[in-house]
Amino acid sequence: MAGGASDPRARGERAQRRADELRKRMQELTGGHPSTAGSAAQSQIRAEQAADRARLAHHAAAERHHAAGVAHLRAAAAHEQAALHADDRAADTHQDLAENHREAARRHESEARHQETLE
Repeated sequence: MAGGASDPRARGERAQRRADELRKRMQELTGGHPSTAGSAAQSQIRAEQAADRARLAHHAAAERHHAAGVAHLRAAAAHEQAALHADDRAADTHQDLAENHREAARRHESEARHQETLE
């Protein structure tokens, strides 16, 4: 995905350009150059872009937490199935592991809900 939103190199390059732009603007302001309608409008655009990136990041994080929760529930189900065919000691171990996975799934779902509130 060269140049795409999820390409780390492209994200890094965009972040570097934004940092360079901000550094230049700060030098202008500290050098006594006043704000203009154009620079204020550009700042507003950059702020909106930053808010959009933050929303997208929270949305992506929520999706990953949902997916991780589903994976943990599948692992719990696999351990429960294994417990049905195991001897008593191994069955107890599988049940404990299944509970650990269910707890991990609950944590991921909780974090997904939290991320969704931040979108």
